[in-house]
Amino acid sequence: MHLKISAPWWVVFDWVVSKVTIPTYSWEITILPWHQPLSSVIKTWVVSFETTEDVGEGFVVTQNKVNISVSKWILLVDGENVLLTTSAATSSPTQTQEVLQNMSSQMEEDLAKIRDEGNAEDLEKALENMEKIQADIKLIKLRNLT
Repeated sequence: MHLKISAPWWVVFDWVVSKVTIPTYSWEITILPWHQPLSSVIKTWVVSFETTEDVGEGFVVTQNKVNISVSKWILLVDGENVLLTTSAATSSPTQTQEVLQNMSSQMEEDLAKIRDEGNAEDLEKALENMEKIQADIKLIKLRNLT
């Protein structure tokens, strides 16, 4: 089964995989070869997949699974291909967990200000950023397990 993860300006991953687990708003979906065709909105979190090939440097690999944090967007499956399009993806965080924790704390303060102002669009964007920071922290914790 072919998995392609793409963000607006780059293809994050484009390879053959044997299994992929993707977070959605309803549940976590595990897709195997010849999966029933489907489309879904994915939520911001960590996508995990298994491949028989060595993916090389630049990815967080734990227990034979490659992990990438993604922002919400869309998933399309046709039985042979899995296309995951996201607004942002991280294959290996460059910031430390401490830096991301500080960013998360700052974002919480920003969220409080935005809530007070009552701007729904800015609030949604800030919440999305906060979720992506939390997904990157999860990715760092997975990397530290290896």
